[in-house]
Amino acid sequence: MSGKDEGKSLERRICLNVLYDLYSPLLTEHQRKVYEMLYFSDLTPTEIANLLNISRQAVHILLRRITKRLEAIEEDLGFAVTLKNLTDKIEALEAELKQADENISPEGSIY
Repeated sequence: MSGKDEGKSLERRICLNVLYDLYSPLLTEHQRKVYEMLYFSDLTPTEIANLLNISRQAVHILLRRITKRLEAIEEDLGFAVTLKNLTDKIEALEAELKQADENISPEGSIY
């Protein structure tokens, strides 16, 4: 896998994990278990299939359904986008505050 593909894959995984953090209560217990086995326990689809006594293809189908479900919920609710926007605004305000603090002299006058 090239560096560009690895970057996209990592970005995708981070995005899915954010969605999972926000919306996992809206998934079934079985879906949560499979997702956590793959992404948190780092098991392969084959290992998951063996542990759950299902086919590897069933694991892949389930993972696609989980991904689509998380994305559909985000499309409907938009919490991840809102969270990202708020985080960006907070970071910008913190940078402005730091810059303002640097422009204030010890006597309290602004230059």
